[in-house]
Amino acid sequence: MPKKFFHDRLVLLLTTVVAVLLVVGVSAIMLRFDVSKNPTTIVAYRPNISGASYLSGKPIDIYSLAVFMVLISFGGVVLGARTYAARRSIAIFMLSSTVLLLILATRVAWSIISLQ
Repeated sequence: MPKKFFHDRLVLLLTTVVAVLLVVGVSAIMLRFDVSKNPTTIVAYRPNISGASYLSGKPIDIYSLAVFMVLISFGGVVLGARTYAARRSIAIFMLSSTVLLLILATRVAWSIISLQ
């Protein structure tokens, strides 16, 4: 971990945004998803499949989105810290990409949970 990684204001801002999005995303999944409503849950929408457009799955499919968010957050911050010493711009790109992925994952989880 470079000494000046968290001293950079933009890096600190992006890391804070990653942490907030991680808490919001995982909380949205854990608090809104209720297994007792339906033992199988909708995990995908595929309009090109004949028959029902919604694909059912197990609750672990929804919980895996929370694990995905944790892994993406951890990986983005670690890769950002490791590349900061070489190039600051690459580290900023890594953290910005992590923010985008967390926003998309939270939105997808929110939409899938709303369908149940």
